[in-house]
Amino acid sequence: MASERTSTVREWNHRKLTRALVVLAALVATLLAGCGLQTEQANKDLTRANAHQQEAEAILARIKALPADWQNIFAAGTVSPAVVAKAREVVAARTADLTALDAALKSWSVSNSAILKLNVEEKVKEYVKLKAASIKQWRDYSEGYLTPLVKGYGGLLETIALGRPLLEQQKAASDITSLTSESISKLEECLNAEKQAESYFKANKLGK
Repeated sequence: MASERTSTVREWNHRKLTRALVVLAALVATLLAGCGLQTEQANKDLTRANAHQQEAEAILARIKALPADWQNIFAAGTVSPAVVAKAREVVAARTADLTALDAALKSWSVSNSAILKLNVEEKVKEYVKLKAASIKQWRDYSEGYLTPLVKGYGGLLETIALGRPLLEQQKAASDITSLTSESISKLEECLNAEKQAESYFKANKLGK
């Protein structure tokens, strides 16, 4: 069982996933002074969007730490009531983080999209649309992959807490590994969408 847990941790700590969960670095952008009549409002909305992006990044970092936290909790190789209680506490915290992440991503999307309603240059609106596409990818990733992964750890914990047969525990660990593997292609989509938006931002010198 310990080897299965270690394998699962290593899978979720894959270099690409580690890079993805911190990829939402804040892009502090100041629009060109002459972009349009509502440039000042656009800058305010963009500042709010960046703040929500940073919030999402911080939450993702906590979720990213779950495999390492899990490994540390079970490092001794023995399962006691105290160990199970600690693991439940961590899983519960990461479950709460999923709810907070959903709220942060929604707020990020709203603040970002608000710029589309303003009188600003078209290339600014194009950037906002690219960011919106990126945010959607991250929301899909959170809902379709991170949520099942956290739930998977919760399910594995219950098989351990209830003293279920080793094969059942191994199956729960294997399910987590499978979910991690399936998430890689979606992760690449998220990274590509984020890169596309940032490349457009730089190419059009929107921060100059």
